[in-house]
Amino acid sequence: MTPTPGSNSLDIAISATQTNRKKFLHFNLSKEVAALVKVEDITEVLHISGSQILPIPQMPEWVLGIHNWRDEMLWTIALDNFLLGIPLKSTDRFSTSKMPLIVVAIDNQYLGLVVAQVNDIEWQDIDSIGPPRAQLLPTKLLPFMQGYTTDSGTILLDTRAIAHSPLFGQFNYQLNL
Repeated sequence: MTPTPGSNSLDIAISATQTNRKKFLHFNLSKEVAALVKVEDITEVLHISGSQILPIPQMPEWVLGIHNWRDEMLWTIALDNFLLGIPLKSTDRFSTSKMPLIVVAIDNQYLGLVVAQVNDIEWQDIDSIGPPRAQLLPTKLLPFMQGYTTDSGTILLDTRAIAHSPLFGQFNYQLNL
C-alpha cells in the first residue's frame, strides 16, 4: 500500500487490516450450530409468525411455504431442517410467535431462510476463514458452506449453493435462479 500525503504508518496498517475484513450476519441454526452469511447477500431480516406463511401442499418438510413480502411471493425454507435435518415440530408451521426470517438475494431473486435466532452483525477477518473440512462437520453441510471461522468454528454458508441445490428440483420447486 502506497502512503498518501499526510498519512502515517498506523493509518496504512489500519486501512490494510480493514480490507481483509467483511461484515457477516451471525445466527443460530440450532442450539449447537452457529452460522454466518455475508451481509452483502442479505436484503432484509424480518420477524414473522408461522401463520404469515402459506403452506404449499406436497412439498418437503423444510419448505415452509410462501410469505407475502413487499407484495411478492417469497418462498421460505426452514434452514435448520434443510441443512441439518432437524425435524419441525407440528406447531412450527402455525406458530403465532415470531421467528427470524433472513431474506437473501440471489441473481435478483429472493429466498426466505427461517432460522432459530439472529444474533448480530460482526466483522470477520477473511484470512481467519478456513475451507470446509469433512472431518469437522456433517458431510451434508459441505456443499452449502464457504468455510468456517478458525477461532470459533462458526460455519460460513453459501446462499447461492443453498438456492441452487438439486434438492429443490426433486420436488418440482423452481426458484428460477
